[in-house]
This record gives sequence, structure tokens and C-alpha cells, in this order.
Amino acid sequence: MTNEKKIKIIIIIFLILIESFVWKVYNSNDLSSIGIIGGADGPTSIIVGEVNNGLKNGNHSGPDVIIREHNDSSKNNENQTEGDDNRIELLKEAVEKGLLIIVNKENPLSMDYKPDDLKEIKYFVPDRSEASRYMRAEAADAFHQMVDKAAESGVEIKMTTAYRSYHFQKVLYDNYVASYGQAAADTFSAKPGQSEHQTGLAVDVSSPSVGYQLTIDYGEKNEGKWLAENAHKFGFIIRFPKGKEDITGFQYEPWHLRYVGLTAAKEIHEQGLTLEEFLQQNVIKKW
Repeated sequence: MTNEKKIKIIIIIFLILIESFVWKVYNSNDLSSIGIIGGADGPTSIIVGEVNNGLKNGNHSGPDVIIREHNDSSKNNENQTEGDDNRIELLKEAVEKGLLIIVNKENPLSMDYKPDDLKEIKYFVPDRSEASRYMRAEAADAFHQMVDKAAESGVEIKMTTAYRSYHFQKVLYDNYVASYGQAAADTFSAKPGQSEHQTGLAVDVSSPSVGYQLTIDYGEKNEGKWLAENAHKFGFIIRFPKGKEDITGFQYEPWHLRYVGLTAAKEIHEQGLTLEEFLQQNVIKKW
């Protein structure tokens, strides 16, 4: 056997071993749960959202994670307070549930991703798609609580769309591209696989004051202001805030809410962060 053939055989065996290792460590669902945030010179942190919890046919308990304490490297474990302990555990729990999964233009989902714990929303605009009236169960319950609380203040909030499948998003995106061109469409509509709606954790809302439409003016209405001030109390954030377009990749959307759980929502709201910034500061990554 020639040296050239020996080298080829060694390379083939090496590639097979690498492929087997990757398949064992990361199945196809796990790969979609790993996102990288960083600049042009390379990633600065790896963000892991456990997408298998609530994912169709998923049955994983979730990865071990490290969560930096308030981005303060000077604090050591000896000085850690009980509140810090509790915060870390709550954020770990949110990761394991898949509530902090990052989905954007750099971190898409596979076309067959679908949560298996979708629950029907009871407050919706009736002339919109019936198929979109669902959220993951925890998010749906929180949404109902938020809408009920808003009603006590005379604020009416209803869902226009929540869960969207990959294929539904493709139809929507293709229509926007046909109508406005791709450059414009990419500022307000996600490509299929890049929409948070596919996670079952996002919901677009509206109110009578704007004719149940999705409009930037909503942020100046009583309902939009109420959401901006109170959504975090129920685990939701304004996912695409004003002035953060260069980070989120999308225009300001006062109607687009994302469920991340109470702990993360409170910190994101109080610190004026986007989800990308929150995850990058807190460094959630595989151990």
C-alpha cells in the first residue's frame, strides 16, 4: 500500500470519528440551541438556550450552565449573598426550560422545530389566523395574567399572532419581499427559521386604539405605555426596543413581546437591555 493511500485512509477514519463525536454530543436539535454572540473578530460568548424542553420529541434535561453574577468579576463566592444564589438558580431554571433561547438572524431554528406544550390563547383578535393562537403553556398562562391585570386598569390588550410555524413564516416573509423588496422586508420581518414566533414564546399584541393593527404609534398609546411599564412583571419584555435596532437587527416594535421568565424580564427592563445584551453580560454557556 502506498503512503498516499495510507494517508487517505487515516483521514477518512479521522473524519468518521469526528462526525460520530459531534453527533453524540450534539444531536440536530441541540445544534439549533447554540448561538454565538460576538463582533467581526470572533465570538465573545456562546449562548445556550435549551430548546429541547417544550420541543416536539425532545427529552433532555438541559445543559449545565454558568451565570455570571451581575457582570461583577470582583465578587467572589465567599461574598455571594442568598439573593445572588437564588437569582442564579432561577436563571438556570429559565435556561433549562428553554425560556432564554436566542433566535435572530445569526441563530436560526430548524424548519421542523415545534414546541410540544403549546396552549391556546383566550384573548385574541378574531379575524387573524386561528393557527397562530398558541403559546408555550407557561408563556400563555403569564399572558392571560397580564391581560387580566391590564383590564383592571381599563387597558384592553389582545393577541394578533403568537406561534408561527417555519412554513407559515416563509409565506409571510416571501409576501413582504414581493411587496417591499428584500432590503426593506429584512428590517421588519424575519426569514423562516429566524422568527421568535416559532419558539412559542413571542406574541404580537394590539388594541382598539390602533384598530388592532401593528403600528409604531402603539408605543405612544395608553396600552403601549402600560406594556412598556408593566410587561416585565409577568415575565415579558419588549423584544425590539427603540434605539437598539443595530443590536436586534429589527426596527422598533412596541407590539412584539417575548416571554423570558420573571427574573430575566425584571433585569432586562431595569437595565434597559435587549435580550442579546442580557445574555452576553450574563454569559450563559456550556460548562
